Amino acid sequence: MQQMNASFDNLDLRSLRMLKQLLDLKSVTKAGEALELSQPAASRVLSRLRLTLGDPLLVRGRQGNTLTPRGEELRPAVAEALRSISVLFEREVFAPSTAKLIVRIATTDHGATVVLSPLIEMLGTFAPGITLEVTPWSAQTLHELETGWLDLALDSESRLPENFHARTLYRERSVCLVRQGHPLLDGRRKDGSLDPALASAYPQIVLLYPVGDRLEGDDPLARFGHPSPRIALRTPYFASAPMMLTHTDHFIILPSRLGRVLADSAPLSQIPLRGETPFAYRLIWHERTQKDEGLGWLRAQMYRLLK
Repeated sequence: MQQMNASFDNLDLRSLRMLKQLLDLKSVTKAGEALELSQPAASRVLSRLRLTLGDPLLVRGRQGNTLTPRGEELRPAVAEALRSISVLFEREVFAPSTAKLIVRIATTDHGATVVLSPLIEMLGTFAPGITLEVTPWSAQTLHELETGWLDLALDSESRLPENFHARTLYRERSVCLVRQGHPLLDGRRKDGSLDPALASAYPQIVLLYPVGDRLEGDDPLARFGHPSPRIALRTPYFASAPMMLTHTDHFIILPSRLGRVLADSAPLSQIPLRGETPFAYRLIWHERTQKDEGLGWLRAQMYRLLK
């Protein structure tokens, strides 16, 4: 048994394919031609097979070659082995209309509202079998992308470790969101923008963003050197802004696409901030899913919807 195992180490896939052709065609010459092997090369493969299997496999008869009992026995088994190997290397063609996938995405309210809302609408028409499962961005998000617990993540500009990929979905600016009729609307400049110093005179709602394992406030007014003396609320929940603004003089600074969605759902107005620097909002994934056809298709759709 040990000697036979050692002999098997000398065989390869070409030998197995040659064995199938020999058993089917019962001719060394025809088997070699089928695999584009020269007569000497085909004969050498046959010699290795005979040595490994301990059987001549093919013997000459009065009316041509014939298989030995061992050759007859091997014929269906070899065919099945090659079918199994073929299946091993086949890649299933991704078809959006019939695909059944659960895609896990880490994001904030911003990404869920601006990116996933149009994506869900599109999937309902073209890929109804794809389910999106949203999880909050956290300190473990990059690790979960590496291990496969997550498939995708949405985030603004940040430095990524090796073997991570990112693609900018769109570039964004922050705006000031206020109720309709708010006094700040009368303070707009000729170009429609707002001087950050004017906004600092009113109570502010500050949005909290995940940074590592904690939440930190993002206050563009402070970056401009005009921090608001009155912080009414700090919250990570963007979508609750309309309920907090419609009956107060509070304001909130958030990304313009999100502001547009919220202003369309309530009597709110958004005002561009003078001097605000644009930032990129990106789709992030790990190298482990770079070649996945289904996720590649989904990434392309997200970019197409938001470019």
